[in-house]
Parts: sequence; C-alpha cells; structure tokens
Amino acid sequence: MTKPLRVVQIGAGAFARTFHGPTLQRLSRAANPPISLEAICDLDLGRAFAFSSEFGYGKAYTDFQRMIDEIQPDLIYCMVQPHVTAGVLEHIFPYRLPIFTEKPPGVSIEEAERLAGLAEEYGVVNYVAFNRRRMPGLQHLHHWAHANAPIRYVRAEMLRNRRLESDFAIGTAIHPLDYLRFLCGEVVEIRTHCLPYTGTRAMDYLVQLRFASGLVADLAVLVDCGMLRERYLVQVENSSMEVTIGTGYTSEFIAAGEVVYRDNRVVLEKAGDLDPLIAGGFVAEHQAFLDSVTRGSNSDCCLQNVHQSLRLAVAVQQEYSGAVIDFCPRPNSMDS
Repeated sequence: MTKPLRVVQIGAGAFARTFHGPTLQRLSRAANPPISLEAICDLDLGRAFAFSSEFGYGKAYTDFQRMIDEIQPDLIYCMVQPHVTAGVLEHIFPYRLPIFTEKPPGVSIEEAERLAGLAEEYGVVNYVAFNRRRMPGLQHLHHWAHANAPIRYVRAEMLRNRRLESDFAIGTAIHPLDYLRFLCGEVVEIRTHCLPYTGTRAMDYLVQLRFASGLVADLAVLVDCGMLRERYLVQVENSSMEVTIGTGYTSEFIAAGEVVYRDNRVVLEKAGDLDPLIAGGFVAEHQAFLDSVTRGSNSDCCLQNVHQSLRLAVAVQQEYSGAVIDFCPRPNSMDS
C-alpha cells in the first residue's frame, strides 16, 4: 500500500469550499487514499478553522510559508484570488514541490508567462484547474472528435445571466477558449466582435478562431441572455457530436449530456452525470494532477501550456482581431 501524499492548501474561499474541499475530502477518505489533508491556510483564521473542521484538514494557519515549513508537505494546493495567485506561486516555487493552482494563471499575459518560466526553471510539476478539460462529456467529445477525424468545424457557446463584470472574458470565458485549444490545437488567428451593454463595461463576445491546422471554430459568449447554457459541437463528415455541460453551468430546465448524430439520426444519447464533483471535472482534474506527480512530469494542463489560453482571453477582452503572434495587449489587462 502506497503511503498517502501529505497535502497543504492555501486559500479557503467559497469556490474551494464548494468544489475542491469536498473533492479532496473524498480522495482522502478512499479505500486506499492517495492523499492526507495535513493543513489549510487562510488570512481569516476563523475561515481556515471552519474549513479544517468541515473537510478534515489537520491544522489551520494564517501564514502559508510557516505552514509549509512546519508541515513539510508533499503537495501544495493554491486556491487564492486571481490577483494574488502570482505572488503566492512565486514564493512557493523555490520549495520545488508539486503545485495545483486555480485558474487563471495570472491576471496578465506578463504574469502568466513569468509563472510558466519559473515553473520551468524550478522544475516544478504543476497543474492549472481548467476543469472543462476533465469534464466527462467534454473528454468524450475530445476522444470522439479525434477518433473520427478530420474535424471539419467546431462551435461553442457560453450563455450566462446577469454576468455583467467587465473582465468576464479573462475570468470566465477563458474556459471555452482553453478547451478549444485543448480540442483543436494552437490558435494562429482570432477575430473578435464585442457588443457592449449600455451603462456598463460588460460585453458579449463573438469570436472566431483559426487554428494552425486550418480548422475554424466559432465561440459565442453572451453574458446576460436570461438563461444559462454551455454547449460544444464538433462536426466531422456525415456526423456531429454535441455536449451540453450541467452542474450549475446550464439551467436546470435544459437537459445536459451528450448526443451524436449521423445520417439524420441520433445514434448516441447520454445524460450528464448527476454528481457535481464528477460532472464538473473536479475529481478527474485532481486525479490528473496526482497522476502527473506520480509520473514526475507535467500533464497537458500546466502553466507552460495554459499561459497561451490567458493570451487568447486578454485578446478577446480587448476586442483584438488578427494574428495571435502579433497581439500586443494594453496595460492592466483585468481592468480593460
């Protein structure tokens, strides 16, 4: 029996409490647990104690460096707010311990590229939590698309309600942009059309991506359309597969799941998983991280890869059209 890896976590916020805490608790209580939850750190000690009590972490701290020095963990989970992620990661890279961190990988292209470079310099195995890559339906879509290649066309939509924050492209629409890179390869050209909302800095984003293979994908991001739906479609010759994700990403009155069409018939139909930790990709992304730790090498979802997804998100936020290699962002990406 392999000894569980000793885990410490930095950040006990709402998202970690809803998704990562329950997922790590489930892994730590498995028949042969791959991890043990040693300590949690948060600037709010009361919140850290509450998180520790709820999910079974051994100790609570307010100083993450003290926590790491005292616990001597095998793994570090970083789940802090985006604007402080880079500062925390820069302090923990020198420990040369594997790191799991929430997205985005920095709040500017410069930050993301610096973090990717530091991860490479220190040889740190790392994983960035882009959960669409690990959602079961979207994993099936990836496998189906490449098994039935060549792909002829791809379409994605992210529909939301009352999401009028000015940085939506970087904070949230980065998810479909990252998944489309994962599915189709690197983007060489982008066309962006933004539709502003009166009296706000919010915008809808209509995006076309051209990949190095020549494939074209369309992405519609509508931030206030009265409903929630996130859907991905891949077309190959004489067949298409469509996946609608659920678990809070799509309104309950819309069926989530997978459908494959061929010759004007439905040839496969599968409902989405009802377990939000599985359907949302959280269990699989933590397992993928642990697998990469066991191998001693990065997965596809590391800082050295996903900084390119942030570059696309900033380009969309700034309504850029043209070759991706020529994109020069304006300063203060999150405030644009």
